[in-house]
Amino acid sequence: MVPLREALRWLSQQPLAKCTIHTDSQSSLKVLASLQPKSTIAREILSIWCSLPTEVVISWVKGDSGVLGNEVADQLARQGTHGSTLNIKIDVPKSCLQNNLRKCSLEIWQDRWNLSETDR
Repeated sequence: MVPLREALRWLSQQPLAKCTIHTDSQSSLKVLASLQPKSTIAREILSIWCSLPTEVVISWVKGDSGVLGNEVADQLARQGTHGSTLNIKIDVPKSCLQNNLRKCSLEIWQDRWNLSETDR
């Protein structure tokens, strides 16, 4: 649950409108979904999550499912348990970045258009 908390803390410093956090921890999601979690860290996560201006979706992905970054996150988590650091470069295909940028641009344009008060 610590990675979720830290991701949300990081998001609190970012000017993002929407974000999806992928996790392969079903147990964390089950605890967060409970009506009154007993875990202190779960309550802290919910508190941070609710206070964010960013629309955040936390979704479950199957471990070793090929989701970009999931394997790297697991590797970094293992390294972290040994107290050492690891620098990893994640190569993202240019087409993936272009598609994501196009999608985000269209969403921003649509939001602005929906909120505009001028005649259409």
